[in-house]
Amino acid sequence: MPRPLPVRGVVEGFYGPPWTPDARLGLIEFIAERAMNAYVYAPKSDPKHRDRWREPYDEHEAGHFHRLAERAASGGVRFGFAISPGLDIDYTHAGDRDTLLTKLVPLLDVGVDWFVLALDDIPPRPGLAVDQAGLASWLLDALRSRAVGARLTLVPTEYVGVRPTPYLRELAERLPAEIEDVMWTGATVCSPTIDAGQARSWADALGGRHPLLWDNYPVNDGTMERALHLGPYRGRPPELSDELAGVLCNPMLQPYASRVALATAADYLADPARYDPAESWARAITEVGGTHAAPLGALAAACEDGPLHAPEELQAHRIVTAIAAGTDGGDDAALAAARDHFTAVKQAAKAWADAPDDPLGCELEPWLRQGRAEAAAALAAVGLLEHLASAEPETDASLLHVFAVVFAWNAARAGDRTVFGPRFAVYPAVVQLADGSAGLDVGLAVSENRNAVDRLCRLALDAYRRRTERPRAGGLR
Repeated sequence: MPRPLPVRGVVEGFYGPPWTPDARLGLIEFIAERAMNAYVYAPKSDPKHRDRWREPYDEHEAGHFHRLAERAASGGVRFGFAISPGLDIDYTHAGDRDTLLTKLVPLLDVGVDWFVLALDDIPPRPGLAVDQAGLASWLLDALRSRAVGARLTLVPTEYVGVRPTPYLRELAERLPAEIEDVMWTGATVCSPTIDAGQARSWADALGGRHPLLWDNYPVNDGTMERALHLGPYRGRPPELSDELAGVLCNPMLQPYASRVALATAADYLADPARYDPAESWARAITEVGGTHAAPLGALAAACEDGPLHAPEELQAHRIVTAIAAGTDGGDDAALAAARDHFTAVKQAAKAWADAPDDPLGCELEPWLRQGRAEAAAALAAVGLLEHLASAEPETDASLLHVFAVVFAWNAARAGDRTVFGPRFAVYPAVVQLADGSAGLDVGLAVSENRNAVDRLCRLALDAYRRRTERPRAGGLR
């Protein structure tokens, strides 16, 4: 029977510039209002979280963590602090262990009682699981000697897949039962779908522990930075909720734009059985966009694709498919729909002109600018198709329409952001191979030639080419 997930929240766990303190505090308030109950601080590019983990946080930084913990507690959100020492820690060395504990004690002192030992994204080696389990066991005991209720979650080095491996077997055997939460990302890093059977398989590989899902959506770090993931949470059926200890969504580099997808995830996590992605998405756009809901919705429809949603399912792609199904001039209704859709995206680019300091508008600006260029090319293509639909289009006017398409299309392709689907994109599709070792699913990793505006421009130019190749009664005018 699907039930609300026990742990429902966000892990700020991406590579790239960490969020500002104000953005982080605002996010905690945002998720608390939507019945989420967990936030974990784990930005990979905070040097003192990972690369220079031995260095203590200064007084100013420690004060921010104190404020985070207070804000979280006031909203019923549990604040978790992650540290990622795996790049160079000596797991059994007393000095490194003491340094690790010393780093965490100031957090205990301000009331933080949930810690995450993140040992992901490091090279594998024989005996690694044994060393990691030993460190985790020691750390939990050390924390509980100072705070009885302290809780420790582990991010293992192997965190993708559905098959048992020697590493996972050793980890399950050596990890103390008190460390119940071990994180997992699904069958790959950014999993398009995750089902109950996969979660059960992973639990079996970990000695029966229900996984805590580190869900890499809507994250857009690394090779995904050119994209915004503004679509709803999907691909997680209701029955999955029974097999998980909880879900922590990894957000985008853009904290305010992330709220669209996170609001929909909150709806799923609170009530998986009744979750409706379309309804939740519409509600999220209204709540997050406020007075700018309409332009936000237009851009979101153009940036809905990503790891959980194929570009071909974008509204723009569906419209182009309908146009292609018509005659050379296209279908009138489909052309009208295209004009409406692309005009809305083009107009969205100036929607925040009256609010230049709005943080959401500032985050969206590169994609609004790209959307305007893409929409201009699409509208030029629509104009050419409408012109060709006339009984005998005038030749000079046709040429002007063709030049409008090629120049606008060239400008759109010069942009560096993804809107209306990728021209070339790479996703971190690391998977388990049949023998349990890590590999890359090339089909999931590489996405190319899937932009709806490219399709529409090619369609219009092909229609023009076919028209000019026809014999014309009375010759050319």
